Amino acid sequence: MEKFKLIAEKYHDEIIKTAQELIQINSQSTQEAQLAQYTKEKMSALGYDEILTDRWGNVFGVMHGTGGGSSVTLNCHLDVVYESDHSKWKYPPFSGEIAEGKIWGRGASDTKGTFAIQLYIPVMLKELGMLPKGNIVVSGVVCEEIGGFGAMMQTNDGFMLTDYVIIGEASENDLAISCRGRCCCVVTIKGKSCHASTPYLGKNPFDVLGPLLCEIKNIPLGYDEDMGYSTITATNIKTSEKGTNIIQNELVLYIDYRQVPCDTIDVAVEKVRQAVERCGMDDFEVTVEPGRSPVTAYTGETEMGFDGEKPFRVSADEDYVVFCKEVLEQAIGHEIKTKGWKFATDTGHYAEKGCKCIGYSPAEAALCHTTMDNIDIEMMKEAEVGYLALAYSLANRDK
Repeated sequence: MEKFKLIAEKYHDEIIKTAQELIQINSQSTQEAQLAQYTKEKMSALGYDEILTDRWGNVFGVMHGTGGGSSVTLNCHLDVVYESDHSKWKYPPFSGEIAEGKIWGRGASDTKGTFAIQLYIPVMLKELGMLPKGNIVVSGVVCEEIGGFGAMMQTNDGFMLTDYVIIGEASENDLAISCRGRCCCVVTIKGKSCHASTPYLGKNPFDVLGPLLCEIKNIPLGYDEDMGYSTITATNIKTSEKGTNIIQNELVLYIDYRQVPCDTIDVAVEKVRQAVERCGMDDFEVTVEPGRSPVTAYTGETEMGFDGEKPFRVSADEDYVVFCKEVLEQAIGHEIKTKGWKFATDTGHYAEKGCKCIGYSPAEAALCHTTMDNIDIEMMKEAEVGYLALAYSLANRDK
């Protein structure tokens, strides 16, 4: 493990510079083309054996192993959320400025600081003469902030799937073994339009909206010992007609359901459907379905994306989780916790396809999506060694 510390120290400044350059590229969802090109050029300069881009714009770099081991993906997402008012930032959001022992800017914690580390892991192992038996894939996926669209499409296509996937979402250098999912439940209530001066001639969807909003609060929510209860709340309403003097033909209510693993998408939708039935809406045509909306990737490919992410859960006693924990503790020299993410991640997409997933990143979850977005450089140093140990050890496991 001393070799890992020495090689990480050698490449550390280059990793920091790469993190700055990643942050300096504004790559909001569906606008990742420039960052994808940067990533491909960086992989080429670093000597990856293969560099691929799928039809959705996800970028994959492959370093071939010596043969016979498990394949491992180091995964981050290329896109970032909107940076908001620049005046509210302590340091400019696309500066990648180094200050106070941290790298600052939009995406530093989510997930560009971690991606900079991942990009160098197979390169450092190759220089050490320690390429593992299995292939190492480094992937930068698109549109993660839109329901994990990039990973969703990649896994639907069955493209570049590996035995293990390490997700680089913020985990404070602990191991993440679960996350809540998100399902947008869409309730459509169809009424009958008429002039507001004669409401008795129509059928007003708003008449049954109040009882439904109250009943949503009575939905029995799933519980997880690590993540607590699922949460549910109404977030938006759309109506079919313009103006304030007309009864609506149709009202659409959007409900944000943050699921712990026992509340699958089907379970969440069914619970909302039962709430609708309890409200006695027999005079109205009502549908409940998971939200979907079209997403057009920067490549021009368009598909209906699911408005949300699937929950994920693996036991702390699972063989590969215990293995990863032991590997990290030996490499880093202190105890590593296993814990859950409180937010949604791409893990559900990969786990559903049989990939063994775990989360690891030096970034801090509390900083994601905020105007204080940054990543601590000392925590990055630890993660450089941790990632070397994890990638090497997992890729040397027999398939």
